[in-house]
Amino acid sequence: MKHADIIRLPLLVRDILLEHSDASHLLGMADIRRHLQEDDIEADRRSIYKAISVLNDHGYEVFYESGNGRQGYWIRHAFTPGETLFLCDSIQSSSAVSQKASDEFCARIMNNLSVHDREAMPPLAAPAAKTDSDHVLRLIEILIRAAAGRNPVEFRYYDLSVTRKKQYRRQNRLYHMIPYAVVSNAGRYYAVLYSEDHKSFANYRIDKMDMVQVLEEQADPVYFSLDDHIRSSFNMYHGDPQTVTADFDLNLANVVFDEFGKDIIISKVTKDRFTASIRTAVTPTLISWLLQFYDRMEVIRPQSLRDRMNEIGKTLARTYAQGE
Repeated sequence: MKHADIIRLPLLVRDILLEHSDASHLLGMADIRRHLQEDDIEADRRSIYKAISVLNDHGYEVFYESGNGRQGYWIRHAFTPGETLFLCDSIQSSSAVSQKASDEFCARIMNNLSVHDREAMPPLAAPAAKTDSDHVLRLIEILIRAAAGRNPVEFRYYDLSVTRKKQYRRQNRLYHMIPYAVVSNAGRYYAVLYSEDHKSFANYRIDKMDMVQVLEEQADPVYFSLDDHIRSSFNMYHGDPQTVTADFDLNLANVVFDEFGKDIIISKVTKDRFTASIRTAVTPTLISWLLQFYDRMEVIRPQSLRDRMNEIGKTLARTYAQGE
């Protein structure tokens, strides 16, 4: 073998194993040598053994199996087929990136699988309605780097008018804030920014940030806990918790468990209904969730929530009675 081929042999063997082997498809020594010959590389067994040893020494997990009619090598891939499907479905369902970028991401992830696993992958879910640009993706990368360097950013923030035109807040004045994190919630991406003027953190939708500029200055650090921030500002039911007790139709049991977990207290069960006590904050989000089951549940307590539900019902009745 040429000296240059000896040096790059571990990389060539790695690429062959990644492309052609997995836990269900082993490559024998003859197979590896045949694939090398396709690249005009003649390697003896001893050289290939050394190449595999180098791979294992540098973090690649190459396994050898023998028995039960199986014999050969395979390499552990970065992602399993299940993980690959999960990642690609998540990317396709995100409206934050364009279809072109989604396809490119998924192609790169798929390339981490062996050819056998790629061929066995089921079709991906139909893509969500996509943005026509990668504005959010570019800003995410900018904000991540700015947060790492504690560099303030300046930007304009807008809402859309009924004619879909941008209407900038604060009379088009620049915001001057310090990024601390980028988080996703309910399919949208937010920048967690610190205001030195108000001495507080706030969330800004990245898709509504415009003309973002990173400043070269470095801000002094302040205490920030991402976990605490998410619990206080992104949790659907954040606020002071109360015990909400309600009667539900029996067929809503799975829905209630999915929404609030399995630790809720079930105090009564009949042939048609069950009574559940849920520890949660009474927020507009909770009320909206309850209203979707208006004819299949009834709030028992607290009385303030019963009064609120009653008020909403009367308002709806008055609104729709006007059209009769």
